[in-house]
Amino acid sequence: MRLVRPVVILGLALAAPALAQAQAKAGVDTTPPSTWRLQLNADGSWYENPYFDPTVEGVSGWSTSGYATLTRTRRFRTGNFSLSGFGGVLYYPEIDDFTQPTYGGSFNLDWAASRRTSLTLAQSYSRSNTRALRGFQDQNQPGNLPGDLPESLPAQDVPLPTSDYEYATTSLSFQHQLSERWQFGLGGSFDWRRYADERLTGGEQVTGQAQLGHTLGKTSSIYLAYGYGASWFDEGVTRSHQGLLGVRKQVDKGVSFGLAGGVGYLESTGSFYPAGNASLSASGRRTHFTLSYARDFGQTFGYGRQTISDLAAASFSWTPARKLSLNAGYHFEYRRDALDETYTIQSHVVSAGFGWEIVKNLSFGGSYSWERNETEGQPIVDGGRATASLSYGVDWR
Repeated sequence: MRLVRPVVILGLALAAPALAQAQAKAGVDTTPPSTWRLQLNADGSWYENPYFDPTVEGVSGWSTSGYATLTRTRRFRTGNFSLSGFGGVLYYPEIDDFTQPTYGGSFNLDWAASRRTSLTLAQSYSRSNTRALRGFQDQNQPGNLPGDLPESLPAQDVPLPTSDYEYATTSLSFQHQLSERWQFGLGGSFDWRRYADERLTGGEQVTGQAQLGHTLGKTSSIYLAYGYGASWFDEGVTRSHQGLLGVRKQVDKGVSFGLAGGVGYLESTGSFYPAGNASLSASGRRTHFTLSYARDFGQTFGYGRQTISDLAAASFSWTPARKLSLNAGYHFEYRRDALDETYTIQSHVVSAGFGWEIVKNLSFGGSYSWERNETEGQPIVDGGRATASLSYGVDWR
């Protein structure tokens, strides 16, 4: 199960719709215009071990891809709705049977139902492969709940052999301000994944969380949270529960942190386990740095196993000039099978990149990432990828 995520206090965000409603009553049209956005992307990548397979050594390969994304955003007084779709092709000139179409879509609704209540609903679908998906899509998935890890990999993803891949996710978040100092939040998500490679196991997973929070000041609060998870494999369903007590401080600029501890229970083993998460972030005018850790009790997609997982990540971004940005990140996972803790999976992902806005609407970027997978009883496998990309985007009403 994903971490039980802190529910963000939306007092300031919800005050804006209230002001808009007051202006509307006074006869002022405050509804922002709706917009369209067209984004065109083309990139070229070099892979070390493009198959990400330990039986294939000393093989490298090139790929190119191009895709277009069209997004419609409709804004209204108390929120906004966006609908997006993309399509393109992944072309591997040196590797047979790898070239394939890639496509998908998403929608996202953010709605302030009242001054005290807000709702977020999101749905997305992608068809790609296990190598290319990390390159551009998961970094931009809508509807992520507060507390998601800052790196581009989803919380349940480990490096896998290259395979066609379908991924769909639905998320829902409800937040209500009970009083000046008390808040209540509900959140949930559904994930669905399928792989073409017969060695990989698809699956579904549902998570849900409820949280009661109490503010201690303008930026600090404590909370009590309960989380539930259910995962479906070929063999059946597994369920998990978590209870957490936590504290957090959240600011736009400066140092923010979160710390929570508690207990998790797995129905498959009938046992209790320590649970918790921690995060530390620092934001300045040009820099942002984040450290995070979480204990996870969900399934490891592709393996078809329920695992007890320790997830850690670090990320850093810097904007040395107005049109130039640099970033780097590291992601580590250590997983143990819930029914056989001698079966372990360790994975590492290291990445670095830059983005440069050449002129208005046109940007160029480059990145390098390295992945390593150490599965008990299997050879260690690693591989790298270097990518250069060009992007053009234009907005209109």
